[in-house]
Amino acid sequence: MSTPVQVQDLQEAEVVFRVKRYSKEKGDYWQEYKLKVDRFTQVTEALRRIKVKQDPSLAYRASCHMAVCGSCGMKINGEPRLACKTLVLDVVKKFGTNVITLEPMDRFPIVKDLVVDMTEFYDRMERVKPRLYPSKEVLEYKAEHRLKPEDQRLLWKFAQCIWCGLCVSACPAVKEDPLFLGPAAHAKGFRFLRDPRDTITEERVKVLADSAWRCTYCYMCYHVCPRDIEPVTAIKKTRALLKSVKPMGPAQEVGHKHSEAVYESIYTYGKINEGVVYVKTYGLIRSLVDMTYAFRAGKAKYALEKVEPVKEVEQVRELMRGE
Repeated sequence: MSTPVQVQDLQEAEVVFRVKRYSKEKGDYWQEYKLKVDRFTQVTEALRRIKVKQDPSLAYRASCHMAVCGSCGMKINGEPRLACKTLVLDVVKKFGTNVITLEPMDRFPIVKDLVVDMTEFYDRMERVKPRLYPSKEVLEYKAEHRLKPEDQRLLWKFAQCIWCGLCVSACPAVKEDPLFLGPAAHAKGFRFLRDPRDTITEERVKVLADSAWRCTYCYMCYHVCPRDIEPVTAIKKTRALLKSVKPMGPAQEVGHKHSEAVYESIYTYGKINEGVVYVKTYGLIRSLVDMTYAFRAGKAKYALEKVEPVKEVEQVRELMRGE
């Protein structure tokens, strides 16, 4: 049972770890462990002490204990986080309770307790070929590649991905769309796509172009990333870089239509006309089919509302024309 905690200047506390466990024999079940911690105790350290002193059957992953290897990803009080980068009392202070729930990451099959199977995640990462492919001359020691400082500044952030999977655990698009590679794969893919020393650009384009348009821009990947990598920024930059790539994939084609429809709507009305944008993006037949669902939900009135241009819309058009 949750107990309110006085969090000001909290140095020590007895904390209840409520762990969601799983095994093939028992299925899902919850188990609680009590542990006294101080202000330096990481969640990984708490788990180690529980495993050593209370329950050796508890399974979890941890290696470096310094947010480098990415192996200790899990949900802590519902948030995907690295257990080694999370101090127990910081969680207590944030939520105002001495009960901390630990669960395996979402979007991954569970192997046992807090350990998940990351095979599919690694497969997606490998699809973007996350390594540099230099030219033949460089491999034969006949030339060398130089990376300009401006290119290094652009790529450095996206090279910091530690493959922890937290962004995938938080990503709703990964859950709904099996053709979306995921935030981590796109961050790593853009890092090499934009590297002037790489020689397989066409191959990377085929992998990344359509998938980039399957992101919903919810920014959850940015919110949970322990290295502040901003995978969503990599996806935006990939879209901009590959906007004229042809032939287009299905998601890429719809995305371009949507972008053009939004531009036309703002140019015409000074704002977004949702009904017109939807029809121009998805076509008349798809829009009519979806309209039936809107009617049933009582929301069709918004699509049928007459939209008037904003006052002084010409000023908006001047801005769009760059005048």
